[in-house]
Amino acid sequence: MAETRAAARMARLVAQWRKSGESRASFARRHQISPWSFWYWCRKLAADGAQPAAAAPRFVPVQMAGDTDAAVIEIVLRDGERLHVRAGASTDLVRAAVSALRSSC
Repeated sequence: MAETRAAARMARLVAQWRKSGESRASFARRHQISPWSFWYWCRKLAADGAQPAAAAPRFVPVQMAGDTDAAVIEIVLRDGERLHVRAGASTDLVRAAVSALRSSC
């Protein structure tokens, strides 16, 4: 009975964490849960078919430094993928390229 309550509590907390946008470790600390235990439950619930919510893409402000007349800029995504953008490229093209790189094939 206690195991069932613990599993239900962890499922609720994992769902709250996925919606929060907070780091897993920070969320675990805030709820006084061992980070390793919380990691285990996140993995277990994902393996049981509870797929994590897709993270919304986050964009951050960018300031150009150095030579602003450069012919190419390089965007490095979190996974290490790189996108080279030539001067004059439309924002729609860059947005579509970043979306394509982030989507699963």
